[in-house]
Amino acid sequence: MSRKNESITLSVDEGQKAQLEAIALKFGCTWGDKPNVSELMKRIAAGKLEITWGDEAPAPEKNAAIMKAIATIQDGLSLLLRSL
Repeated sequence: MSRKNESITLSVDEGQKAQLEAIALKFGCTWGDKPNVSELMKRIAAGKLEITWGDEAPAPEKNAAIMKAIATIQDGLSLLLRSL
């Protein structure tokens, strides 16, 4: 059985993987009872989850650059999802 969607590889260390899985669980992104990081990424790309900063926000100029980068990533992921 072949996949209907494109796949990407995300290289993270064990701690980062655990953090992503915890976030996936927090937002109900699961496959059965296991966290599903792919579903988490799809929801971010679709604009269904918003990324915000914690207590320490970056300087305004840095924040603008970061937000532009996030928007570019979301646009790219949306294009990828629409092409499937």
